[in-house]
Amino acid sequence: MSRYGRKIAVEELRAGMYVEALDRPWTETDFAFQGMRVDTADEIERLRALCRHVYVSPATLDEPTQPGAEDARRSTFRGAYAGRESSSDNAIRERTPRGFREELPRARMLREQARDLITTVHADIESGRTVDVRGAREVVAEMIDSVARHPDALLWFTQLKNRDAYTALHSLNVCMLSITLASALDLDEADVQEMGVGALLRDVGKIRIPLAILNKPGRLTDEEFALMRRHPEYGVDMLRDSPDLTPASLEIVLSHHERLDGSGYPNGLAGAQLSTYTQIVAIADVYDAVTSDRVYQKGRTPAEALTLMHGTDDREFNGRMLRVFEQTMGVHPPGSVVELNTGEVGLILPDSVGADEPVVLIVLDHRKRRYYPQRVRDLSRFPSFRIARVLQPGTYDIDVDDYAEEMH
Repeated sequence: MSRYGRKIAVEELRAGMYVEALDRPWTETDFAFQGMRVDTADEIERLRALCRHVYVSPATLDEPTQPGAEDARRSTFRGAYAGRESSSDNAIRERTPRGFREELPRARMLREQARDLITTVHADIESGRTVDVRGAREVVAEMIDSVARHPDALLWFTQLKNRDAYTALHSLNVCMLSITLASALDLDEADVQEMGVGALLRDVGKIRIPLAILNKPGRLTDEEFALMRRHPEYGVDMLRDSPDLTPASLEIVLSHHERLDGSGYPNGLAGAQLSTYTQIVAIADVYDAVTSDRVYQKGRTPAEALTLMHGTDDREFNGRMLRVFEQTMGVHPPGSVVELNTGEVGLILPDSVGADEPVVLIVLDHRKRRYYPQRVRDLSRFPSFRIARVLQPGTYDIDVDDYAEEMH
């Protein structure tokens, strides 16, 4: 057996196998990565057209799967480990599964549509025009479809952070994270859509908060914080008369800062007074806020954020939902920027279900120079390589959006 894996004729290649090397240099092909897991019939056909034989990881030879089966198994797992929150026939169901790279362009387009929608909503409110709730509902429905096809594609784009555009990106990320968690909990799809619309619009009340307060680098005074705490009520006032906006969506706008222990605002609701969907958005909201750079704080890593949230001992957040969220995101969510013990820097790629270590797309060498073409390293197969530290999104000018374009 070669140091690259077991040599097989290309006709023997099946979905689920990990191709370590070809019978020609990767640079002579149009594949973006050196090393890849084969998930789709299209990828198999492309390899068959290029090669006579390939070198495959022995660990993936035993139980090859049909195209798309790995993604279906992954999606089923994410709904199963949580236990069933709802047995409704209307719960989110799997669409035809897609590979991560196949779904990524669609997720990218949805993110851009949602970002533009948020910008338009803010402009409409400031100009006194009616908010396009129908457009928000359509975007959220498409996000639900995307999560059902492959949950990691939208999660990849939650790693896009920009302090100067924090409010818009935060609204978008919280919506995507909320839908992902609700999907893992197998909740009613119609209700998830209303939750998603509320999550997308929940911070519009901040338009009435002075920029000097929103962008203040230091601690807010009691008076400033009291004003900030009114933004949920301002949002409801702005949206209440909007056609097509349901009470369920308005509840998210009003209550997304409420906490199980009654410590939240604006009404100090507690326990059963908080809907399941409000509790979901609260988790997504805090997680994205804590992991983002802001004028008054440096963003924490996902692991640090989850540790901080778990530290509430189920007082502020629903403990079971938080554990499901942690399992769904993983210690290193897709798109996270990491530095290995070798000094190389890369992006976390979606890994197979149950894997102990992630798969990393290596984009910089130990001198922080760009690798071209990029290479993939499965850390579970190479124990001498390990993650030394997690870096903030955008470190070394690494933008997940750039690599999303390269991967499809």
